[in-house]
Amino acid sequence: MIKVLIVDDEPKLREGLRTFIDWNEYGYTVVDTAANGNEALEKYQAHLPDLVIADIRMPGMDGLQLIQRLRQLDPMLHILILSGYADFDYAKKAITQRADGYLLKPVDEEELIDYIEKIKLQIKQERLAEQWNSVTREWSREAFIQVLLAGAEKDETELQQRADDLDLRWKCYQVLLITLHMDEDADDEASSHIRQKMVSRFEMTGRGCVFSFHTHIGILLKAPILGVETDSVYQGIREAVSETGAEFSVAVGPKVGGLSEVARSFHAARELSKHHFFLGNDRLLTCDMLEHFQKEVPSVADHGSAEFYEQLYYAVEVGNRETVKALIRRKGQALVAEGQSEGDIKRRFAELLTAILGKGLKQSPELQSRSKEFSDYLSEIYKVRTLEGLYAETEFFLEQMMSQLNEGGKHREVKVMLDLIHRNFSDNLKLETLSGIFNYNSAYLGKLFKNETGEYFNTYLDKVRIEKAKSLLEEGLKVYQVAEKVGYTNVDYFHSKFRKYVGTSPSAYRKTANHA
Repeated sequence: MIKVLIVDDEPKLREGLRTFIDWNEYGYTVVDTAANGNEALEKYQAHLPDLVIADIRMPGMDGLQLIQRLRQLDPMLHILILSGYADFDYAKKAITQRADGYLLKPVDEEELIDYIEKIKLQIKQERLAEQWNSVTREWSREAFIQVLLAGAEKDETELQQRADDLDLRWKCYQVLLITLHMDEDADDEASSHIRQKMVSRFEMTGRGCVFSFHTHIGILLKAPILGVETDSVYQGIREAVSETGAEFSVAVGPKVGGLSEVARSFHAARELSKHHFFLGNDRLLTCDMLEHFQKEVPSVADHGSAEFYEQLYYAVEVGNRETVKALIRRKGQALVAEGQSEGDIKRRFAELLTAILGKGLKQSPELQSRSKEFSDYLSEIYKVRTLEGLYAETEFFLEQMMSQLNEGGKHREVKVMLDLIHRNFSDNLKLETLSGIFNYNSAYLGKLFKNETGEYFNTYLDKVRIEKAKSLLEEGLKVYQVAEKVGYTNVDYFHSKFRKYVGTSPSAYRKTANHA
C-alpha cells in the first residue's frame, strides 16, 4: 500500500480529505494527518509516507517551506499541494519545487483520483527501478564474493580495484556461515526467508554482505565477531531461522587481512560446520572450539560388544531409564575416543539397536505388531545432526520398547500438548519450551508427538493456525490482522504458509469467501 500523510491547519478539511475517497480501493492508506508544517515533519519521520498532500497556506511554516524541508529528507517524495483560488499563483510556485500537482479547494473527487492514479503508476515504476538496481548490485557483489570463495589465484591489486567498485574494500574480513539442514518438513521459502533476515541484520546495518553457497547462507563480515558477542549473534540468527522450523548450524572462520585470504576463512567455517555433529547445537562454532574438542576428547574404555549389549538390553527389559541413558552416552564417548567418523558412529548405534530389537521381538509378542514402526525409527538414526541428537533418538527408540505395555490411547503429555496448541496457537509455542515443562529432551518429546499424531509439532501447529486464519478471513479481517492473531509476526511468512496449506493467497481466499 502507498502511504499518505495529509497536512492542513483546518481539522474539518483534514478529516474530510481522509474520508473523501476510498483510499484503499486505489492502493493507498492514510497513515496520519498533521495540522502544520512542523508537525508534518515529525509525522514524516515517524511514518515515511510516499505521498504528502499539504495546504499551501499554514501558520508558521507554509507549504513551500515544508516542501523544501521534505525534499532535503527525501528527493523522491511525491507531493500534492492544496490551495484556495486566491492562492492560485502562489501554488504554481510549488510546481517549481517539483510538486506533483495542485488541487483547488474545494477538492474535486475526479481530479484527486486522476492525480493519485498517475502518482501510483510513477511510484510503481520507481520501485521496480530501485529493485532492479538493488538486484543487479547484489548480483555483482555476490559474483565477486563467489570468486573470492573459489580461491583462484588473482592479483591482489586487481581484486582491490574491483572491491572498491563494489564497496567491499575493508581492513579485514571474516566469513560467517549458516548451514541449513533441510528435511521433508521444511518448505522452499525457508532459505529465502532466512537470507532476507540476514540482509536486514547484517547488510542493512553495514556489518557485511550476504551471499549464498549451495546449502549455506554466508555473511562476509567487515569486522570480526568479538568473543563477548558470539552468544548474541547466535541468538539473533536462531530467532530468524526458528520462524521457518529449519535445522541449522552456524560457524565462523578466522579473521583475515586480505581479499585473497577470504577463501581460507570460508573453508575453515565449512570445516567447522562438518564437525557440527560433535560440537553440538545452540552456539556459534569457532576454530577454538574445534581445537578444544580435539584436545579434550575423553578416554573412555569401550566394554566388549557382548557385555555392553547384555547390559543395555537388561536395562531396557527392567525399565531402568537412568542406566539406559548412561550406557548410551558411555558408548558414544568410547566411539568418539576411537576417532570414529559421524557415519561410523551412526552405523554402530543402528547395529546395536537392531540387535536389541531382534532379541526383544523374540521375547515379547507385544512388539511384533510394531516391528515396521521400529524399522522406521532406525532410519531416523542416520538423519540426526548432532551426537546429542543421536543419544536422544536412541533413548526414544529404547523408551518405546520399554513402554510396550502402555500403548492404549495418546500419552498424557501429547494430550496436554494438543490442548495447549488449540488454546494458545497465537503464542510463540516452541517444542523446546514444552520439553522443559515436561522435563523431557525436546527431540524425544517431538518424536513422541509425531508418533501419536502423525505430524511434526511445527506442522501441526501451522495447520491449526491456518485453519483459524481461514475463519478470521471469512469474517472479513485484514490479512495483517489475521497474521498477528494466529501467531505470525511476519506477514510475508504468513502468506507463504497460507499458500502452502490452502493453495491460494490469504487475500484471494478472503475475496472468495466474501463472494460465497
